[in-house]
Amino acid sequence: DEAHALVSKAVALYKLRGPSEALHEDGARRLHDLCVELRGGVLKLGQLASCRVDLLPPAYIEALSRLQDRVPPLPASVIRARLEAELGAPVEQLFARFDDEAIAAASIAQVHGAQLHDGTEVVVKVQLPGVEDDLAADLAALRFLCTALGDALPRTDLPTILAELGRSVTGELDFLAEADATEAVRADFAGDPDVVVPRVHRELSTRRVLVLERLPGGSLSGFLAAEDTTPAARDRVLELIVRTYAQQILSFGRFQADAHPGNFMLMPDGKMGVIDFGAVAPLPGGFPVELGATIRLARDKNYDLVLPTMEKVGFIQKGQQVSVRDIDEMLRQYVEPVEVEVFHYTRKWLQ
Repeated sequence: DEAHALVSKAVALYKLRGPSEALHEDGARRLHDLCVELRGGVLKLGQLASCRVDLLPPAYIEALSRLQDRVPPLPASVIRARLEAELGAPVEQLFARFDDEAIAAASIAQVHGAQLHDGTEVVVKVQLPGVEDDLAADLAALRFLCTALGDALPRTDLPTILAELGRSVTGELDFLAEADATEAVRADFAGDPDVVVPRVHRELSTRRVLVLERLPGGSLSGFLAAEDTTPAARDRVLELIVRTYAQQILSFGRFQADAHPGNFMLMPDGKMGVIDFGAVAPLPGGFPVELGATIRLARDKNYDLVLPTMEKVGFIQKGQQVSVRDIDEMLRQYVEPVEVEVFHYTRKWLQ
């Protein structure tokens, strides 16, 4: 109920365009704190909303963006107990060292650093206790929330967003499936000198625990926020991210579908690490050609022809009414900022 009230208020105020920035900041802070408190599907929805700059005021986008990689962790004692119950042995027997301070905390899991007995540095991803039951309750509540917000957000397909969210987070609960996806993408990039996907340690991984090679370096979030990051360095990282996704979408036929800044590592040797493959989306065989056609038609403002291609690639639902303004807004938000890189790599992979 509180989340519903806060989001409804934010949308209503955004339409009025008149409230003070302080009012937005207060509402954004309360919504962020609520997502952290409830975690589960609510936190995941907050992460999703943080990427929708067209939906909420800037204060809400800024506050919810902190959910991507700055969620307060649960006590280490809770994680240790969960780890021992899942693997059937004391933490000291499983690892030569286990760091009680979390590296990251998120909606369904928490990540800690550790060292294997052979000296290998790893990260240990542990599913939060009770998260499966919590997610089922959260999704039921969010279905009600989507119904209640339908009038406030008429241009947003909330049922489809919720259905995708439910499918995604339910799939992310199986860490063995994530291990399979990680190994598949690691094999895809095996010959790439600039992209690193961590190795899976299968002997210590289960459905609720995933142990991976620890990649050195810092997150993309920290890199972008650093005052000494130069425009040239930003451009190089942008180009690398676009190339990485062009390869996944246009060559490999699957891609890491949770592309927020917390899932990219910038390594000391200039390589980029890609992590967290709980959500990997497969693509049909004809997708690259249809995607390239959609981008070109949208860029040329060929509105009559672009709608069928947008439907084929899943940008819009079958029969969905889309205005010229909608297409222009999608182009402005998602294509124009990386237009040169997108078209360069689209041409390269479609030749």
